[in-house]
Amino acid sequence: MEDRKFVQPLLLIIVFLIAGAAFTGVVQDSITPSYIQINDECFNDGIDNDGNGDLDFIEEEDCRFWPYSNGNGESFTPSGSYDINENYQPYYDLTVDYVRDFVGKQCGGNLAGCIGTNFQNEVQFYCFFSDNVMAYRFDLTFDKFFNVWHNTMINDGSFNTFNSVCKTLGQAPTVLPIIEYQASSPIAANAGGSGGGK
Repeated sequence: MEDRKFVQPLLLIIVFLIAGAAFTGVVQDSITPSYIQINDECFNDGIDNDGNGDLDFIEEEDCRFWPYSNGNGESFTPSGSYDINENYQPYYDLTVDYVRDFVGKQCGGNLAGCIGTNFQNEVQFYCFFSDNVMAYRFDLTFDKFFNVWHNTMINDGSFNTFNSVCKTLGQAPTVLPIIEYQASSPIAANAGGSGGGK
């Protein structure tokens, strides 16, 4: 009889541990940090919002100067009109989302749908996009953003991540790495680089 005294409290402890473990997972999912991401005017909308002839993030310097949604998009965002201590999506991750969205809208969501493609993976396309589509390459933009335009902001690692992906000697990754947060999913591989595009 004396041994049974411990059974009920022990079962109660086990139930509380199981319930606690279940609620811990729910709480962790709900505290995922939110990031300030790209301004809608800069994000592949194909509209010259400020009327200067430059479109979106590809051409518009004002988008590259301050691409975030708490700025003025394609119109100049003056320094000091935003808090540099907010939780911004890393600039590199923002460009990854931009390029993936471009492939979604311009290439039917796959690398084989892009004009003149022979890209086997998203890394090859991302690096090509930086060098040949952007008016100002990504690595130069990251460097200028953190060292000239916003030199009081903490460098988020975008420049080094870009170089580890696009300026590597030897085997480059086939999927774009994440610094902290990307809203998009990786683009499917294009085995053999086949396709003719639009």
